[in-house]
Amino acid sequence: MQYIITNFVYGTGPYLRTTELAIAINNEFDGRGKEKMGIIVPWVYGEKQKRIMLEEFESYEEKNPGLILLDPMLGATLQKVFYGEKSYEEALRIFVEQFDMLSKEEHEHLSRNFDVFDLQGNKHTVRSADIAFEINRAPRICYNIAPAYSVTFGYVSEILQSVLDVPQETVALDRALVKQAIAIAEKIEASHVFHALAHPGTFSFKKDRMPRFSDEILIPPTIANILPNIGKITEGVYPVKNSVQTETSEISNGIYVTITGIPGLERLYEETRKLGLKLYSNDTKAIPGSEYLSPHYISNQNIKLQFARSGWGSVWLSQLSGTPFVAPNFDPKDDPEIYFNNKCIEKLGLGVIYRGQSLAEIIREAEKLKARIQNFNHKLLEQFGTLNGNEYAAKKIVENV
Repeated sequence: MQYIITNFVYGTGPYLRTTELAIAINNEFDGRGKEKMGIIVPWVYGEKQKRIMLEEFESYEEKNPGLILLDPMLGATLQKVFYGEKSYEEALRIFVEQFDMLSKEEHEHLSRNFDVFDLQGNKHTVRSADIAFEINRAPRICYNIAPAYSVTFGYVSEILQSVLDVPQETVALDRALVKQAIAIAEKIEASHVFHALAHPGTFSFKKDRMPRFSDEILIPPTIANILPNIGKITEGVYPVKNSVQTETSEISNGIYVTITGIPGLERLYEETRKLGLKLYSNDTKAIPGSEYLSPHYISNQNIKLQFARSGWGSVWLSQLSGTPFVAPNFDPKDDPEIYFNNKCIEKLGLGVIYRGQSLAEIIREAEKLKARIQNFNHKLLEQFGTLNGNEYAAKKIVENV
C-alpha cells in the first residue's frame, strides 16, 4: 500500500481539514479505478484527537477500516513547535530556533520503517518508500520525504509579512523575530510542488493581492460536505438556512459556541439565558451550563449564531450553512492570522466582530448579513461550479501526482 502523509498547523481544524482532503483524494483515485492510499496523520493531541477523528470519520472508517493512521512520533515533534500552551510569540521563537533540527528529526523518522496506529488502536508498520506524497496546510516543519502539495487558507509568510505593516500595539510580536520567521516560512512554501489557496481565505479582502507563486490556484472552501444542499451550480442549489439535516431538527433555539480558545464572552453567555436561548458547545467543560452537540449541528435552523475564534473551518461552516458567525475581537498576543481573518470576514460581510455589543444587537447585525452571504456563496458556485473545495482540489492533485 502507498500512503498520503499530512502536515499541518496547530489546532483541531487543520488535522481535520487535511484528513478530509486526503479522503477526497482517495475518492478521486477510487473513481478512476486506482487503489486508495493509507492516510498518515500526526498524532498531536492524544486521545482527544483520536475521539474527534472517530466521530468525524465514522462512516469512512466503517467502509475503509485501517486506512486512517495516527503517527505519535510525528505528533510529538510537531507539538514542540505548536502554539497552544505556549504563547504565540514563544511558539514562533521555537519555530525560528528549532526549525532545522525538528525538520531533520521528522525526516529521519520518516526515512525508516515506522509504526502507526489505526483508529481502532491496531499497530501497522509503514515503509518509507511507500509514502507517495504529502498534503500540507500552513505547516511549521518540512518532512522532505515526498512531493508536498499545499492546500491552505493563507501563506504563513504572507501573514507575517503583513504584520510588519501593523502597529506594535495591534499585533504584539517582536518584529525582528517576525522577519526571521518570514524567511523560514518562505523556504517551506517554496518547497511545495502545488499551491492551492481557498477562497474566502485570510487575504480575500485584498482586491489588489497578487499570487505568491506562478502555479497558485484559487479553490472553494476546503471543509467536509456536511450539508445535503451544497451541490453544483448545474443542480441549481446553494445553501439556505432552512435546508438542514433532518436528524438535527429537534433541538431548542440556541447559540453554538465553538471552543478553540475564545475568552471574554462570558457576558454574552449570560444574555442567552435572559433571551431564553440554550447554549450548545463542542466543549461543555469550557462553557458551564452548555449542552454538548457536534459542530455538524451548526447547520440546524434552530442555531441562531455560532460564536468562535475566526479559524477558517469555523467561518466556512457558518458561511456554507447560513448560520450567522460572530468572532471575538482580536487579542494582540494571539496568532496574527486571526487579526487578518477578522478583518476579512468583516470586510466581506461574512460575520460580526464582538466588541461588547448586547446579544440582541449582535443578532440584528448578523441577520442583516444573511442575504449578503447567500449572494457570496452563489458567486462562488458560479466561479468554481461547486462549493466542495476538497473535491475540487482532489481532482487537481490527482492530475498532478
